[in-house]
Order: sequence, then C-alpha cells, then structure tokens
Amino acid sequence: MTTAIQKRWNVLKRGRLLITLGLVLTTVLTAAGCSSSNASDSKDTIVLATKGFAESDILANALKLLVENDTKLKTEIKKLDNTLLWNAIDSGDVDVYVEYSGTALINILKLEPEFDADKAFKTVVTQLKEKNKLIALDPLGFNNTYVFAVRRETAEKYGLKTASQLAEKSGELVFGASEEFLVRPDAWPYVESIYKPKFKETKSIQDSSLRYQAIKQKLIDVILPYSTDSQILANDLVALEDDKHVFVPYDAFPVVREQTLDEHPELKETLNKLAGKLDETAMQKLNAEVEQDQKPAIDVAREWLKAQGLIK
Repeated sequence: MTTAIQKRWNVLKRGRLLITLGLVLTTVLTAAGCSSSNASDSKDTIVLATKGFAESDILANALKLLVENDTKLKTEIKKLDNTLLWNAIDSGDVDVYVEYSGTALINILKLEPEFDADKAFKTVVTQLKEKNKLIALDPLGFNNTYVFAVRRETAEKYGLKTASQLAEKSGELVFGASEEFLVRPDAWPYVESIYKPKFKETKSIQDSSLRYQAIKQKLIDVILPYSTDSQILANDLVALEDDKHVFVPYDAFPVVREQTLDEHPELKETLNKLAGKLDETAMQKLNAEVEQDQKPAIDVAREWLKAQGLIK
C-alpha cells in the first residue's frame, strides 16, 4: 500500500471510529431514555385480564373502557386461564380482573365451601387482602352459579318459581345432568339431600349443548346450567330460585392489586361504578350478544356502558 493510500485509509478508520463511538453513545442515551419512558409507561398502563370466555371478555373490556374514560391511564388486556391468571396477578404482571367469590374461596384461598353469599364474600375480601395483598371491590350484582332451569311452559304448567316447588313436582319430570355433577359429593348428592327431589327419570348427558337440545326437544324437562348462560335466554327457559341455598355462590367482583391501588387510588371509584349494575338476566343478554350474535366483546361492553350513562 502506498504512503498516500495508507494515510487516507488511516483517516477513514479514524472517521469510522468516531462515527461508531458517536452511534454507540447515541444508542446508549436513547436506550436510557427509552428505558425511562417505558418504565413510566409501564406504571401508567393498567393490565387487565380475561379468562377467555364471553362473560369474562365482556367484563374485562367494560373495566378497560371505564378506566380509559375516567382516567389518563392506558390499558392492556391479557387472556389467561385460571392458573396463569392467578400467577400473573400474584407476580404483578396483571393489575385487575373479575373473579367469582366461589372460585376465590375454594380454588384460590383453599377454604371450605360457604353457602351464605354475604359470608362467602366477606371472607374472600378479608383473606385476599391479608394473604395476597389483593383488594376485592364491590360485587357487580350477579351470581354465576348453578341454577335449576325448565321450559317456560313447564314453569307455567306447574307454577314453578323455586327449587322447592320443583322438588314437589319432580315425580312428573325428567332431569338431565352431566355424570360428573351427578356423582361429585359436593354437587348432586348434596343438592339431593337438601331438596329431596324424586324425578321420574334422571339422564346422564355429558355435553351442555346436548342438554339444551334435549330440553328443547322435550326429552328432558329440567337442567342445571350456570345462571348467566346465554342459552337460558336463547331457549326461553325459566331459572328457578335456589331458595334453600344449596349452590355455592359465585358473585362476580373486580380484584385489584393493593400496590396498583396505592399508585392509582382513583381506580377504586372508577371500577366500583359497575357495582350492582348487572343481574343474572342482564348478564345473560350481554353474553348472548357475544355468543349468539357474534358481536365483539368490546363493542358489547361499550354499548352497555353508554346505555348506563357510564361513558360517552
């Protein structure tokens, strides 16, 4: 290499070195800025979770829209199953989700079933805060537990409004339920010991959709769906009151990490705007819009919130 070329090459190397150092410095400063910005964004982003079924999707989106309407906070929704969701809120990866009192009591807190709704919820409120630093906000108003359901014509024919009345007329009716429910000690055997029904026949039908087909075709007369199931509405069934309280209550309520509320205390008032706003029938209708009419959960939540005057 000639001397002139060598000098030029050395100049180019020094130039590239300076450019490289400049780029490195810029990258470091930018990364530091981004890190600071992301940390700030993270603190100002509320992560909500859904368990992935229609009802949970609707409620997560309703909370999301309320937060965005009432505060300057950003939101994100994650879809997680029960176990992953619980781990996520415990570790701080999720801030808010809607839980059910029976699930919290039995599955999360590992306590014995409590059949009194008020006692169950009070226990959950106390235990979640003491053991897990989670705040249970006010119940939304509906109890998504098992419920006896019959065709409307059956309810009118026998004058059925309660499970006790059903038990009295059970000798003329056919009952259909899953095999699991029929043999599980805390399920049908307990219900049977309290109401003492004597059905004309009991059929084991494992799949819930088949049970709805069977009651529609009058192959059975009584089923045990969840109280907010949209199929109750779609099939014009009548849900009967559990007047002896044999089913564990599953009252829906928002759960928030205590640390999240400490950082954003305004969330409590905002999220509690849903308190007492939804009964079983209202939730059935919203679930039907997603499950039967195939509407996006966020649109269903938005329309309902607007109708309630909770968002613009």
